[in-house]
Amino acid sequence: MKIDTHAHIFLKSLKMAEDSRYTPDYDCSYEDYMSVLDRHGFERCVLVQPSFLGYENDYMLDSIKGSKHSAIVVVPSNISFESLSDLQKRGACGIRLNLLGKEIPDFREYENLFVSLKNLNMQVEIQRDMRDLHKVLEAIVPFDCEIMIDHLGRGNDSREGLAELLKYSGNKIYFKVSGFYRADSKENLIFAKEMYEILSRHFGVENFVFGSDYPFTNFESAMSYERVLEAFSFIVENSKDREAMLGENAMRIFFRG
Repeated sequence: MKIDTHAHIFLKSLKMAEDSRYTPDYDCSYEDYMSVLDRHGFERCVLVQPSFLGYENDYMLDSIKGSKHSAIVVVPSNISFESLSDLQKRGACGIRLNLLGKEIPDFREYENLFVSLKNLNMQVEIQRDMRDLHKVLEAIVPFDCEIMIDHLGRGNDSREGLAELLKYSGNKIYFKVSGFYRADSKENLIFAKEMYEILSRHFGVENFVFGSDYPFTNFESAMSYERVLEAFSFIVENSKDREAMLGENAMRIFFRG
């Protein structure tokens, strides 16, 4: 079993979020992505709602209807338990908080949402630079939600925030080995490998999964699925660990039905 736990689909004709930092000028359809998975021997995927589509999760959820795939949706902080439950029935296994480049929100507004996630056994996926990622965890961990951290925590050369992050080992925190393709040099790829080795020692290899981040927005011409898989093999040297991340880890964390 091979599972890609982080990929996006979209059509340029879909309504974009008003505060979007990026707007695609091409289509990356569900059918396009399925053909990529087939060529590389992947049986399942977890689609992630791109930030530029805001709360309009319908294209993604309608695409996976009746399939063996799953999805991470984007929702308003005041979504009701019933509405979140409906999204789960349509294939959502969690929600995404893309906090990259934003002020950390007042998480008091999210308390009911986090309680709903816990009760529905859904996860919250976080994208935030490592410098202050621990401040986000400080607010969410007490709710006992399962937390997935994107892109190896988006570490930095100074390792600012790393020591604070490591203090949260032992909680329900998972990591995606993803987004590393954005490293534009061998040195940066080596850094990603070092970050993975530090994080996996503290949080456990069983809490890591693979994500391609297809279709590599803003890096489309420089990246391919093949190169992502090569980089993954470089970052995670142990073949048994890679196999677990692609298979049993991803199944346990994302697919429970």
